[in-house]
Amino acid sequence: MSRCLKDVPGSTGWGARLSLYRRRFQFGEVLRELSQQHGDLVRIPVPGPPKVLLTHPDDIQEVLATRAQHYQLFAQDLIRQMLPWGVIAMEGQIHDENRSPMLLSMRKILSRRIPDLSQQKCQEAVSTWRDGEVIDLYRVAREVTLSISASLLIPRPAQDLLASRIDHDGLLKLTEMSNAYLLSLPPSLRRLLLLPHIPHLFDLLRTSRHLRAQVRGVIAEIRSREWPPPAEDALSLLTEGTEVGGRLPEEYLLDNLLTLLVAGFETSANVLSWAMWEAAGRAEVQEHIAAEAAHLSDVSTENTEWVNQAPWTDAVVREALRLYPSVWFLARQSIFECRLHDHFFDKGTVFYVSPWVTHRDSRWFPEPDRFLPERWMQARPSPGTPAGTNSPGADDGPAHRPPFAYFPFGGGKRFCLGKAIFDYEASLLLGTVFRDWRLERVEECQPRPKFLVTMRPDRPVLVRLRRR
Repeated sequence: MSRCLKDVPGSTGWGARLSLYRRRFQFGEVLRELSQQHGDLVRIPVPGPPKVLLTHPDDIQEVLATRAQHYQLFAQDLIRQMLPWGVIAMEGQIHDENRSPMLLSMRKILSRRIPDLSQQKCQEAVSTWRDGEVIDLYRVAREVTLSISASLLIPRPAQDLLASRIDHDGLLKLTEMSNAYLLSLPPSLRRLLLLPHIPHLFDLLRTSRHLRAQVRGVIAEIRSREWPPPAEDALSLLTEGTEVGGRLPEEYLLDNLLTLLVAGFETSANVLSWAMWEAAGRAEVQEHIAAEAAHLSDVSTENTEWVNQAPWTDAVVREALRLYPSVWFLARQSIFECRLHDHFFDKGTVFYVSPWVTHRDSRWFPEPDRFLPERWMQARPSPGTPAGTNSPGADDGPAHRPPFAYFPFGGGKRFCLGKAIFDYEASLLLGTVFRDWRLERVEECQPRPKFLVTMRPDRPVLVRLRRR
């Protein structure tokens, strides 16, 4: 006997909807509770098209990778208001045509620019630290990742031109424009709930226009001058097009540069602040990283080999990505009728997949709520496999763990463009910090995840510095 939507467990009555609305800023916690209560397939009590949470890796792989062409992005209209032609908001052929040159440009930047740039920015970040000082790890991570993201967009001689003009706090406001619950609602209901926040929305729109104008002005200023080769920045690579298979169309250029800036900055900062915070709670982990970091070189190009051969540092980053995936929630809507988990679903059904939920499933990760980088030490890539070049959806764990039990960078054709760059800057920042410093948690500081479109700490992440 075939099963369908009505056979999927989970309450969708008005009582359940009201309860979820009251806990909308803990949306991730709610999804995890529902999964623990009902299993791998559960109805979510959100108005609009029927919504189903998928938590089994095989179902996630089906939606994100195996049959990705049968699903489309859901509720991306708010993102399109900020980045109308950014690859993050595109679908179909236009997405594929824009993604290809951007992916190739990221690979060129990784080899030509990131080693030197990451070392410079990480060293600048710790150069003013003082013994006994209390710092906010989230602010440190923000400053480093924004500086790197802004600098990799434009030619090296002009690297400070863009970063010096960006309003850090204004950029963060744009990433706070919505939360996952709000994105899940039908547009009409969403507009109704946003009415009390109209002044804030106008402020966000002004911030967005200002940011676009700033980046547009920098692009025009850079293009008015000639810069020496080689091309090692996104603007040069995407406008020349000779090394990335063709130029990016002019009408898409600004939005895609902004995509690289925003996505490469805020998502990386979230994970890095959690990684340093969790390491601060385990002295022995800090010592392992410090022992590896003792081999960091003053010659930036030599550190590429170090990044590939620092297992504890890599394990800490992986474990932070498991526990605190910055992109914690993805939604796909079926274009056709489909079958998942032995259930038939109508066209238009929305499927949620959540790294936050699946990564904390004890079937795949014993003691799922504990920070245990040791779990990754037996899952290192084979010799000769560079860190950061793992294929999308590759199995990063023991043989019993399905590929999509761990997917902090998504999967399929929308796999994160900047994964390899993040891997490099994350390892280098942790090595630079713990080589010379020990971190002690400030006792009264207890940060918790804040479930916006991305997942970030809900307060400053405070630690005290102790020089080694």
